[in-house]
Amino acid sequence: MKDTLVTKFKWFWGWQDDKQEAWLGAMSQAGLQLQNIRAFGRYIFEVDTTKNYVYRMDFTSGRDSDYFHLIEEAGWEHVLQVLGWQYWRKETLEGVTAEIFTDNESKIKKYQRYLTSIFVPTTGSMFIVLALFARFPSRHPQWVVIMTLSIFAAWSLFLAVNAVKVVQRINELKRMKSL
Repeated sequence: MKDTLVTKFKWFWGWQDDKQEAWLGAMSQAGLQLQNIRAFGRYIFEVDTTKNYVYRMDFTSGRDSDYFHLIEEAGWEHVLQVLGWQYWRKETLEGVTAEIFTDNESKIKKYQRYLTSIFVPTTGSMFIVLALFARFPSRHPQWVVIMTLSIFAAWSLFLAVNAVKVVQRINELKRMKSL
């Protein structure tokens, strides 16, 4: 029953990787194996009831061959990369929970990398656009200025919510680490 593709729609935020991993594992138990992720939470699965995977995610920019080699040596298969999120899977063994990160410090670093990735490019582009408006005042129709500022306000709100939730997740992991 291979080669049949199924599409499911589900939305996860960056700080909800544990929920996404659990959902992907449940899909795998149901015979749906992750193949791809498209825009707006569109997950593409291949129907294959012969396998049962556990899925884990990491956030890293670029493709460091040592990093990939290390995880693949541990028996993980790289499924795909989406906006810096690396999706890994490993066949489930009875009674064994497979993890990429065995300590909270590594998980904390993952979330810190994610925070850096969402703030650095956005902050730079925001300053460039605002500098252009300041450099050439009254050369833009008012609707362009209002629309641009509205988009930046919405994006800033999105970033703020993401940052607060990720920082909460980091603090939660730090509390667990200190126990």
